[in-house]
Amino acid sequence: MKNLFFVLMCFLTTVSFAQNKTYYNFAVNNCVEESTEGLIDKCIKGSFLLNYNFTTMDSKTVSTDKINKPIVLIANATWSAPSWGDVPALNAMVEKYNNQLEFIMIFWDKEAKVKRMAEKLDKRVKLVPARDIDKVEKGYLDISGFVHRLDYPTVYLINKEKQFVNVKRGAATPTKEVGWDKVNEINTKNFEDFLAPILK
Repeated sequence: MKNLFFVLMCFLTTVSFAQNKTYYNFAVNNCVEESTEGLIDKCIKGSFLLNYNFTTMDSKTVSTDKINKPIVLIANATWSAPSWGDVPALNAMVEKYNNQLEFIMIFWDKEAKVKRMAEKLDKRVKLVPARDIDKVEKGYLDISGFVHRLDYPTVYLINKEKQFVNVKRGAATPTKEVGWDKVNEINTKNFEDFLAPILK
């Protein structure tokens, strides 16, 4: 009888804990905040990632619930200049932290256009192009059920417990006044600062 009571209490505690979680898609789709900052700070941060089965360019399935490391999830678009500007810094982060973090990049674009950026990216980044069944619209992306409503690039930092810790938007790009060396320095520092809470 005591064993049954113990098992029942454990089950009820687990259910109660699970019910207190707010999952990402619910948080984003029901967010009443009107500003982007409000969406990030009040709705995305602190929410939890459900399992998503992403299909990569090489037709492999990446299930987020099977990943045992923190996840760096990047929403990207090949038509976005900052997305290209961030590539060298991202590659540096993958080289440095691949053993500690899982890097996944979802795209607004179909595979044919993703191939061009794939040539520049570290091969350890798992690339997930939009498929015919995915919903791709201006200001809205739904890849395998994961909904993205921000701009490009956006980087989501998700801890081992599958909780959203931080969000990084945009990246520096070269101009007449600022060359690639300075851009890479800025973007690398921003990435390092962004990843720091997970790497402590």
